[in-house]
Amino acid sequence: MGELYLGVMSGTSQDGVDAAIVEFDAAGSQIHRATTTPYPEELRARIAKLLIEPKVSLQELGKLDVAVGRFFAQCIVKLVETSSFGVSDIVAIGHSGHTVFHQPETPDAFTMQIGDPSTIAAETGITTVGDARKMDVALGGQGAPLAPAFHKWCFSDATESRIVLNIGGIANISVLHPNRPLLGFDTGPGNTLLDNWSQRCISKPFDRDGEWSRTGTVIEPLLQALKTDTYFQRSPPKSTGIEHFNLGWLDLGLRQLAEAPATEDVQATLTQLTAATIADAIISTDANPQRVILCGGGALNTALIERLSDLLPQAQLESSTTHGINPEWVEAALFAWLARGRLEGEPGNVPTVTGARQAAPLGGVYSGTGGR
Repeated sequence: MGELYLGVMSGTSQDGVDAAIVEFDAAGSQIHRATTTPYPEELRARIAKLLIEPKVSLQELGKLDVAVGRFFAQCIVKLVETSSFGVSDIVAIGHSGHTVFHQPETPDAFTMQIGDPSTIAAETGITTVGDARKMDVALGGQGAPLAPAFHKWCFSDATESRIVLNIGGIANISVLHPNRPLLGFDTGPGNTLLDNWSQRCISKPFDRDGEWSRTGTVIEPLLQALKTDTYFQRSPPKSTGIEHFNLGWLDLGLRQLAEAPATEDVQATLTQLTAATIADAIISTDANPQRVILCGGGALNTALIERLSDLLPQAQLESSTTHGINPEWVEAALFAWLARGRLEGEPGNVPTVTGARQAAPLGGVYSGTGGR
Protein backbone atom coordinates (compact mmCIF):
# COMPACT_ATOMS: atom_id res chain seq x y z
CA MET A 1 0.00 0.00 0.00
CA GLY A 2 1.15 3.55 -0.74
CA GLU A 3 1.17 6.52 1.61
CA LEU A 4 -2.05 8.14 2.80
CA TYR A 5 -2.55 11.90 2.84
CA LEU A 6 -5.68 13.85 3.67
CA GLY A 7 -6.61 16.91 1.63
CA VAL A 8 -9.11 19.56 2.69
CA MET A 9 -10.48 22.31 0.49
CA SER A 10 -12.76 25.28 1.14
CA GLY A 11 -13.52 27.16 -2.05
CA THR A 12 -14.88 30.59 -2.84
CA SER A 13 -18.41 29.18 -3.18
CA GLN A 14 -18.52 28.80 0.64
CA ASP A 15 -20.70 25.71 0.26
CA GLY A 16 -18.66 23.65 2.69
CA VAL A 17 -15.39 21.86 3.35
CA ASP A 18 -14.35 19.02 1.07
CA ALA A 19 -12.09 16.41 2.67
CA ALA A 20 -10.55 13.35 1.05
CA ILE A 21 -8.22 10.55 2.12
CA VAL A 22 -5.91 9.93 -0.82
CA GLU A 23 -3.41 7.12 -1.34
CA PHE A 24 -0.32 7.90 -3.43
CA ASP A 25 1.99 5.31 -4.90
CA ALA A 26 4.13 4.83 -8.00
CA ALA A 27 1.05 4.05 -10.09
CA GLY A 28 -0.83 7.26 -9.21
CA SER A 29 -3.50 8.12 -6.67
CA GLN A 30 -6.67 6.63 -5.26
CA ILE A 31 -9.33 8.36 -3.15
CA HIS A 32 -10.43 5.99 -0.39
CA ARG A 33 -13.03 8.18 1.26
CA ALA A 34 -14.27 11.73 0.78
CA THR A 35 -17.01 13.94 2.11
CA THR A 36 -18.35 17.51 2.01
CA THR A 37 -19.47 19.11 5.26
CA PRO A 38 -21.57 22.30 5.02
CA TYR A 39 -20.46 25.22 7.15
CA PRO A 40 -22.59 25.84 10.25
CA GLU A 41 -24.79 28.80 9.38
CA GLU A 42 -23.32 31.08 12.04
CA LEU A 43 -19.76 30.43 10.86
CA ARG A 44 -20.69 30.75 7.19
CA ALA A 45 -22.37 34.09 7.92
CA ARG A 46 -19.24 35.41 9.66
CA ILE A 47 -17.09 34.44 6.69
CA ALA A 48 -19.60 35.89 4.22
CA LYS A 49 -19.67 39.18 6.11
CA LEU A 50 -15.89 39.44 5.93
CA LEU A 51 -15.91 38.71 2.20
CA ILE A 52 -18.66 41.22 1.43
CA GLU A 53 -17.08 43.98 3.51
CA PRO A 54 -13.38 43.13 4.04
CA LYS A 55 -12.99 45.23 7.17
CA VAL A 56 -12.73 43.56 10.56
CA SER A 57 -11.16 44.05 13.99
CA LEU A 58 -7.98 42.16 14.76
CA GLN A 59 -9.88 40.39 17.54
CA GLU A 60 -12.61 39.13 15.18
CA LEU A 61 -10.07 38.12 12.52
CA GLY A 62 -8.09 36.12 15.06
CA LYS A 63 -11.19 34.46 16.49
CA LEU A 64 -12.52 33.62 13.03
CA ASP A 65 -9.14 32.17 11.98
CA VAL A 66 -9.23 29.76 14.93
CA ALA A 67 -12.95 28.98 14.54
CA VAL A 68 -12.49 28.00 10.90
CA GLY A 69 -9.44 25.94 11.87
CA ARG A 70 -11.48 24.08 14.48
CA PHE A 71 -14.22 23.39 11.96
CA PHE A 72 -11.67 22.02 9.49
CA ALA A 73 -10.32 19.82 12.28
CA GLN A 74 -13.83 18.51 13.06
CA CYS A 75 -14.35 17.63 9.39
CA ILE A 76 -11.02 15.82 9.30
CA VAL A 77 -11.61 13.84 12.50
CA LYS A 78 -15.08 12.81 11.33
CA LEU A 79 -13.73 11.66 7.97
CA VAL A 80 -11.01 9.55 9.57
CA GLU A 81 -13.42 8.06 12.13
CA THR A 82 -15.82 6.97 9.37
CA SER A 83 -13.04 5.44 7.30
CA SER A 84 -11.13 2.20 7.78
CA PHE A 85 -8.02 4.13 8.80
CA GLY A 86 -6.71 5.71 11.97
CA VAL A 87 -4.92 8.98 12.68
CA SER A 88 -1.55 7.23 12.67
CA ASP A 89 -2.16 6.02 9.10
CA ILE A 90 -2.28 9.57 7.72
CA VAL A 91 1.13 11.02 6.87
CA ALA A 92 -0.09 14.62 6.69
CA ILE A 93 -2.98 16.94 5.98
CA GLY A 94 -2.87 19.32 3.03
CA HIS A 95 -4.92 22.35 4.08
CA SER A 96 -6.20 24.97 1.61
CA GLY A 97 -7.48 27.45 4.15
CA HIS A 98 -10.38 29.68 3.15
CA THR A 99 -9.29 32.64 1.05
CA VAL A 100 -10.65 35.92 2.40
CA PHE A 101 -8.58 38.27 0.25
CA HIS A 102 -6.38 37.70 -2.77
CA GLN A 103 -4.33 40.60 -4.15
CA PRO A 104 -1.46 39.14 -6.19
CA GLU A 105 -0.54 42.34 -8.02
CA THR A 106 2.40 44.45 -6.89
CA PRO A 107 3.20 46.51 -4.94
CA ASP A 108 2.61 44.75 -1.64
CA ALA A 109 1.09 41.65 -3.21
CA PHE A 110 -0.45 39.24 -0.73
CA THR A 111 -2.94 36.44 -0.33
CA MET A 112 -4.80 35.73 2.91
CA GLN A 113 -6.38 32.49 4.02
CA ILE A 114 -8.03 31.72 7.37
CA GLY A 115 -8.28 28.38 9.17
CA ASP A 116 -5.31 28.26 11.55
CA PRO A 117 -3.14 25.25 10.61
CA SER A 118 -1.67 25.04 14.12
CA THR A 119 -5.18 24.50 15.47
CA ILE A 120 -5.76 21.76 12.91
CA ALA A 121 -2.49 20.00 13.78
CA ALA A 122 -3.19 20.26 17.51
CA GLU A 123 -6.80 19.04 17.35
CA THR A 124 -6.27 16.21 14.87
CA GLY A 125 -2.82 15.10 15.95
CA ILE A 126 -1.78 14.99 12.30
CA THR A 127 1.05 16.98 10.73
CA THR A 128 -0.53 19.76 8.69
CA VAL A 129 0.78 21.62 5.65
CA GLY A 130 -0.88 25.02 5.26
CA ASP A 131 -0.46 28.44 3.62
CA ALA A 132 0.52 26.89 0.30
CA ARG A 133 -0.14 30.02 -1.76
CA LYS A 134 2.04 32.46 0.16
CA MET A 135 5.46 31.22 -1.00
CA ASP A 136 4.46 31.55 -4.64
CA VAL A 137 3.28 35.14 -4.04
CA ALA A 138 6.51 35.90 -2.15
CA LEU A 139 8.39 34.69 -5.24
CA GLY A 140 6.47 37.15 -7.42
CA GLY A 141 3.77 34.73 -8.54
CA GLN A 142 0.00 34.94 -8.53
CA GLY A 143 -0.39 32.26 -5.85
CA ALA A 144 -3.07 30.70 -8.06
CA PRO A 145 -4.04 28.54 -9.69
CA LEU A 146 -1.99 25.80 -8.03
CA ALA A 147 -3.90 22.96 -9.68
CA PRO A 148 -2.16 22.73 -13.10
CA ALA A 149 0.82 20.65 -11.91
CA PHE A 150 -1.56 18.18 -10.24
CA HIS A 151 -3.82 18.17 -13.29
CA LYS A 152 -0.82 17.32 -15.45
CA TRP A 153 0.16 14.51 -13.08
CA CYS A 154 -3.39 13.07 -13.15
CA PHE A 155 -4.85 13.84 -16.54
CA SER A 156 -2.17 14.49 -19.19
CA ASP A 157 -1.72 12.31 -22.25
CA ALA A 158 1.28 12.30 -24.59
CA THR A 159 -0.92 11.85 -27.65
CA GLU A 160 -3.48 14.65 -27.35
CA SER A 161 -4.05 18.23 -26.27
CA ARG A 162 -6.28 18.50 -23.20
CA ILE A 163 -7.76 21.22 -21.04
CA VAL A 164 -8.72 20.58 -17.42
CA LEU A 165 -11.49 22.99 -16.47
CA ASN A 166 -12.21 23.51 -12.79
CA ILE A 167 -15.44 25.44 -12.16
CA GLY A 168 -15.47 26.52 -8.55
CA GLY A 169 -16.51 29.95 -7.37
CA ILE A 170 -13.86 31.15 -9.79
CA ALA A 171 -13.14 29.07 -12.90
CA ASN A 172 -9.62 28.10 -13.95
CA ILE A 173 -8.06 26.06 -16.72
CA SER A 174 -4.95 23.92 -17.06
CA VAL A 175 -3.58 23.53 -20.58
CA LEU A 176 -2.04 20.09 -21.02
CA HIS A 177 -0.45 20.17 -24.45
CA PRO A 178 2.10 17.43 -25.24
CA ASN A 179 4.44 19.84 -27.04
CA ARG A 180 4.14 22.98 -24.91
CA PRO A 181 5.05 24.15 -21.41
CA LEU A 182 2.32 23.76 -18.81
CA LEU A 183 -0.05 26.74 -18.70
CA GLY A 184 -2.98 27.62 -16.48
CA PHE A 185 -4.92 30.64 -15.24
CA ASP A 186 -8.20 31.84 -13.75
CA THR A 187 -10.71 32.60 -16.51
CA GLY A 188 -13.09 34.66 -14.33
CA PRO A 189 -16.36 33.87 -12.55
CA GLY A 190 -17.42 30.27 -12.22
CA ASN A 191 -20.21 29.65 -9.72
CA THR A 192 -19.81 32.73 -7.56
CA LEU A 193 -22.16 35.12 -9.40
CA LEU A 194 -24.65 32.35 -10.14
CA ASP A 195 -24.78 31.28 -6.50
CA ASN A 196 -24.97 34.78 -5.07
CA TRP A 197 -27.69 35.90 -7.48
CA SER A 198 -29.67 32.76 -6.67
CA GLN A 199 -29.31 33.45 -2.95
CA ARG A 200 -30.36 37.08 -3.37
CA CYS A 201 -33.38 36.48 -5.60
CA ILE A 202 -34.84 33.07 -4.73
CA SER A 203 -33.14 32.38 -1.36
CA LYS A 204 -31.42 29.25 -2.65
CA PRO A 205 -27.66 28.80 -2.21
CA PHE A 206 -27.25 27.60 -5.80
CA ASP A 207 -29.17 26.98 -8.99
CA ARG A 208 -29.37 23.18 -9.07
CA ASP A 209 -28.57 21.85 -12.55
CA GLY A 210 -29.04 25.40 -13.83
CA GLU A 211 -32.80 24.84 -13.92
CA TRP A 212 -33.65 28.40 -12.90
CA SER A 213 -31.35 29.79 -15.56
CA ARG A 214 -33.20 27.72 -18.19
CA THR A 215 -36.36 29.73 -17.49
CA GLY A 216 -34.67 32.98 -18.50
CA THR A 217 -33.37 34.59 -21.67
CA VAL A 218 -29.88 36.02 -22.10
CA ILE A 219 -29.83 39.82 -21.90
CA GLU A 220 -27.37 40.56 -24.67
CA PRO A 221 -26.59 44.20 -23.69
CA LEU A 222 -25.84 43.09 -20.11
CA LEU A 223 -23.69 40.19 -21.31
CA GLN A 224 -21.63 42.46 -23.55
CA ALA A 225 -21.27 45.08 -20.81
CA LEU A 226 -19.99 42.50 -18.32
CA LYS A 227 -17.57 41.04 -20.86
CA THR A 228 -15.84 44.41 -21.26
CA ASP A 229 -14.17 43.95 -17.87
CA THR A 230 -10.44 44.32 -18.46
CA TYR A 231 -9.64 41.10 -16.57
CA PHE A 232 -10.93 39.03 -19.49
CA GLN A 233 -8.53 40.73 -21.90
CA ARG A 234 -5.43 40.40 -19.72
CA SER A 235 -2.76 37.91 -20.68
CA PRO A 236 -1.71 35.21 -18.20
CA PRO A 237 -0.30 34.69 -15.70
CA LYS A 238 -3.40 35.97 -13.96
CA SER A 239 -5.68 35.07 -11.09
CA THR A 240 -8.73 36.63 -9.52
CA GLY A 241 -11.33 36.15 -6.82
CA ILE A 242 -14.59 37.31 -5.35
CA GLU A 243 -12.90 40.57 -4.36
CA HIS A 244 -13.39 41.43 -8.03
CA PHE A 245 -16.30 39.34 -9.32
CA ASN A 246 -19.12 39.83 -6.85
CA LEU A 247 -22.67 41.18 -6.66
CA GLY A 248 -21.37 44.74 -6.39
CA TRP A 249 -19.60 44.22 -9.73
CA LEU A 250 -22.81 42.80 -11.22
CA ASP A 251 -24.89 45.69 -9.88
CA LEU A 252 -22.69 48.13 -11.77
CA GLY A 253 -23.58 46.30 -14.98
CA LEU A 254 -27.28 46.19 -14.13
CA ARG A 255 -27.33 49.97 -13.66
CA GLN A 256 -26.42 50.38 -17.32
CA LEU A 257 -29.75 48.86 -18.39
CA ALA A 258 -32.69 51.11 -19.22
CA GLU A 259 -35.03 49.14 -16.97
CA ALA A 260 -34.81 46.45 -14.31
CA PRO A 261 -34.64 42.99 -15.93
CA ALA A 262 -36.38 39.81 -14.83
CA THR A 263 -34.24 38.01 -12.27
CA GLU A 264 -34.30 34.74 -14.23
CA ASP A 265 -32.99 36.60 -17.29
CA VAL A 266 -30.06 37.83 -15.23
CA GLN A 267 -29.35 34.24 -14.15
CA ALA A 268 -29.43 33.09 -17.77
CA THR A 269 -27.04 35.91 -18.66
CA LEU A 270 -24.63 35.01 -15.85
CA THR A 271 -24.66 31.38 -16.99
CA GLN A 272 -23.79 32.51 -20.50
CA LEU A 273 -21.11 34.85 -19.13
CA THR A 274 -19.39 32.01 -17.29
CA ALA A 275 -19.57 29.73 -20.34
CA ALA A 276 -18.47 32.41 -22.80
CA THR A 277 -15.50 33.67 -20.79
CA ILE A 278 -14.31 30.09 -20.21
CA ALA A 279 -14.64 29.29 -23.92
CA ASP A 280 -12.90 32.53 -24.91
CA ALA A 281 -10.03 31.71 -22.53
CA ILE A 282 -9.65 28.19 -23.93
CA ILE A 283 -9.70 29.46 -27.51
CA SER A 284 -7.13 32.16 -26.66
CA THR A 285 -4.56 29.49 -25.71
CA ASP A 286 -4.51 28.08 -29.28
CA ALA A 287 -4.25 24.63 -27.68
CA ASN A 288 -7.11 23.25 -29.82
CA PRO A 289 -7.97 20.65 -27.20
CA GLN A 290 -9.47 17.35 -28.25
CA ARG A 291 -10.74 16.87 -24.71
CA VAL A 292 -11.95 19.17 -21.92
CA ILE A 293 -11.98 17.43 -18.54
CA LEU A 294 -14.49 18.97 -16.13
CA CYS A 295 -14.18 19.22 -12.36
CA GLY A 296 -15.46 21.38 -9.53
CA GLY A 297 -19.05 21.98 -8.47
CA GLY A 298 -19.89 23.76 -11.72
CA ALA A 299 -19.27 20.52 -13.61
CA LEU A 300 -22.65 19.40 -12.20
CA ASN A 301 -24.50 22.41 -13.65
CA THR A 302 -25.91 20.79 -16.79
CA ALA A 303 -27.28 24.04 -18.22
CA LEU A 304 -23.85 25.63 -17.95
CA ILE A 305 -22.07 22.66 -19.51
CA GLU A 306 -24.55 22.57 -22.40
CA ARG A 307 -23.81 26.24 -23.14
CA LEU A 308 -20.09 25.56 -22.94
CA SER A 309 -20.37 22.58 -25.26
CA ASP A 310 -22.12 24.75 -27.84
CA LEU A 311 -19.21 27.20 -27.70
CA LEU A 312 -16.55 24.48 -28.00
CA PRO A 313 -17.96 22.14 -30.67
CA GLN A 314 -14.59 20.61 -31.59
CA ALA A 315 -13.77 19.39 -28.08
CA GLN A 316 -15.14 16.43 -26.18
CA LEU A 317 -16.37 17.56 -22.75
CA GLU A 318 -16.26 14.87 -20.07
CA SER A 319 -16.28 14.58 -16.31
CA SER A 320 -13.09 13.92 -14.37
CA THR A 321 -14.90 10.79 -13.15
CA THR A 322 -13.96 9.27 -16.51
CA HIS A 323 -10.35 9.61 -15.38
CA GLY A 324 -10.82 8.22 -11.89
CA ILE A 325 -11.62 11.26 -9.70
CA ASN A 326 -15.07 12.58 -8.87
CA PRO A 327 -15.32 16.27 -9.91
CA GLU A 328 -16.14 17.31 -6.36
CA TRP A 329 -12.94 15.81 -4.88
CA VAL A 330 -10.27 16.96 -7.34
CA GLU A 331 -9.26 20.05 -5.36
CA ALA A 332 -9.15 18.19 -2.04
CA ALA A 333 -6.91 15.61 -3.73
CA LEU A 334 -4.78 18.50 -5.03
CA PHE A 335 -4.02 19.72 -1.52
CA ALA A 336 -3.21 16.20 -0.36
CA TRP A 337 -0.77 16.02 -3.30
CA LEU A 338 0.76 19.40 -2.41
CA ALA A 339 1.29 18.25 1.19
CA ARG A 340 3.08 15.15 -0.07
CA GLY A 341 5.28 17.28 -2.29
CA ARG A 342 6.10 19.66 0.56
CA LEU A 343 7.24 16.88 2.86
CA GLU A 344 9.32 15.35 0.06
CA GLY A 345 10.86 18.69 -0.86
CA GLU A 346 9.30 18.83 -4.32
CA PRO A 347 8.12 22.09 -5.96
CA GLY A 348 4.37 22.69 -5.90
CA ASN A 349 4.16 25.76 -8.11
CA VAL A 350 4.86 26.12 -11.83
CA PRO A 351 6.46 29.45 -12.88
CA THR A 352 4.95 29.29 -16.38
CA VAL A 353 1.54 29.20 -14.67
CA THR A 354 1.85 31.66 -11.78
CA GLY A 355 4.68 33.88 -12.96
CA ALA A 356 6.84 33.15 -9.91
CA ARG A 357 10.60 33.65 -10.25
CA GLN A 358 11.24 30.00 -9.46
CA ALA A 359 9.59 26.76 -8.46
CA ALA A 360 9.57 25.88 -4.76
CA PRO A 361 7.97 23.55 -2.21
CA LEU A 362 4.83 25.26 -0.94
CA GLY A 363 3.42 25.68 2.53
CA GLY A 364 4.48 25.63 6.14
CA VAL A 365 4.69 22.39 8.10
CA TYR A 366 2.89 22.24 11.45
CA SER A 367 3.79 19.08 13.35
CA GLY A 368 1.01 17.00 14.86
CA THR A 369 1.30 14.73 17.87
CA GLY A 370 -0.24 11.68 16.24
CA GLY A 371 0.99 11.96 12.64
CA ARG A 372 4.25 10.68 11.27
